[in-house]
Amino acid sequence: EVEPQLQIGDIAHGGIVFQINEDGTGLVAAMEDLGLFQWGCDGTEIDGADGTAIGTGYQNTLDIVAGCSDTPIAASLALAYESEEGYSDWYLPSRFELVEMYNTIGNGGPEGNIVGFENHYYWSSSEYTLNVYAWYFSFLNGATQGKPKNGMYGVRVIRAF
Repeated sequence: EVEPQLQIGDIAHGGIVFQINEDGTGLVAAMEDLGLFQWGCDGTEIDGADGTAIGTGYQNTLDIVAGCSDTPIAASLALAYESEEGYSDWYLPSRFELVEMYNTIGNGGPEGNIVGFENHYYWSSSEYTLNVYAWYFSFLNGATQGKPKNGMYGVRVIRAF
């Protein structure tokens, strides 16, 4: 039997598919938000948490937790999250992983907001400046810019499959 190809918007691998690579791997977003939390370590540079591209969120999240002892923060909650299906390898998306979520399964997608993103800001795992800001993304209007790390913004985790 041939396994059907996954498509954007399918529920699989513990979440909703928002990105598929040519080799069949990809990314899923959790079905719900974890809540509103700080990015953490306002005023402290986090070594390495500066990747913005798709594929850099996991390493950024590890770098944040390694360099910031504040808890609870977005990154520590992301790494601790376990979905109902038993997946425990979740992380905070990078800046452009959030953009991809918005453009495929959020308000910017062809079918609109199909997983109930709140119309507020979501943290990325991407640090914006050396010590004060991190990138956020607005699921209300698609804007992305740096915000102070001590702001309380949404957390929606992702995982690779």
